[in-house]
Amino acid sequence: MINKNTTNPAALRSRTALARSLVHLLLKRPLKDITIEDITKNAGLSRQTFYTNFNQKEDILEHSLNVLFSLFTGGLENLPPTIEEMLAVYFHFWSEHKKFLSVLFDNQLSHIFAIDNIYLFKNEFSFYAEQVSQSQEEIPYLESYLAGLTYQMLRTWQQNAWMEDTEQIVQIASRLLKGDFFIENK
Repeated sequence: MINKNTTNPAALRSRTALARSLVHLLLKRPLKDITIEDITKNAGLSRQTFYTNFNQKEDILEHSLNVLFSLFTGGLENLPPTIEEMLAVYFHFWSEHKKFLSVLFDNQLSHIFAIDNIYLFKNEFSFYAEQVSQSQEEIPYLESYLAGLTYQMLRTWQQNAWMEDTEQIVQIASRLLKGDFFIENK
């Protein structure tokens, strides 16, 4: 569980330093081989500072993801009017954070991202499911579908060494949403 004191500048600096430290260490070795002492030593902070802000090392990654998702949604003045435009904004944002996503995914921590992504589509982006649903009962399924599609697209993109450019990923996701891949040519 993360300490909820988000207004204290010293606490914010400490959380940021701990997050940078952990990501730096994760580039060199897996999470299971990193101790809290490693994180705090690398950050130049004490163990007490760690425990003032976090309970476990995974909380640092959860905090970092929360910050990124907040930056993403906070950076949107308005929701893009179409699902295709939202996909472009979404994948462009995450393409700027490939290194962090790779650290998460490579350390079998993608579930942390998936949870925040589900929240995004069920709360912040439910508009897109509501736009195309024919009934209220469909909305939770559509929200889950969008969250799953975008998560799996990012995961596959990362597994493919980020080879495709953002526009290609958006086109693939748009075609999947439209069902273009599964319509038989007549």
